[in-house]
Amino acid sequence: MKMPLLHLLKLTMLSALIAHLGIHALYLAPNNPATPQYMSFVDTYMGTFFTQNWHLFAPEPATASLQLSYRCDSLQAWKFPLSDMLEAHKSLPVTAKGKQSYVLQHLAREIFNSKILKKTDAAMDELHILQRYLQDQCGEQAAAEVRIQRVFTQDYSKRFSNTEVRTETFTFGIKQESFAWN
Repeated sequence: MKMPLLHLLKLTMLSALIAHLGIHALYLAPNNPATPQYMSFVDTYMGTFFTQNWHLFAPEPATASLQLSYRCDSLQAWKFPLSDMLEAHKSLPVTAKGKQSYVLQHLAREIFNSKILKKTDAAMDELHILQRYLQDQCGEQAAAEVRIQRVFTQDYSKRFSNTEVRTETFTFGIKQESFAWN
């Protein structure tokens, strides 16, 4: 009588371990079109028992990069604030330009990932922060247009010059207190 109970206990523990490892793999997987179907369950499970943000260790794979650009008027050329900040940081590394670039990179990454997950604009706190940044750059009454582009390439050093790369681009407009995705 004890032997079947022991086998049942072993089978139950093995099943629980396999289910846990499967959920953990889905939690760590990059965003993809199927993510919205399972992510609420996976987030609830992982958030209840294991509250850590693994994006800290690998926010972007080495084969992809984000490029944030904006223009204050549709007739203007696109401006690339990250490029300007990084050039200023390289010329004089003791300034805060390097740390400021982290903020813009984080905003671009979070807004891009939220767009993939099809979150509503109200659920994205990062849009309000980006709006304040653009008001400083364009003036309060200006309507800004923003473009966030993810570039996928095999050679990271050629990510913005290689024409044979795959890109995903989200463009949207920002006015005072409203957002309009294109």
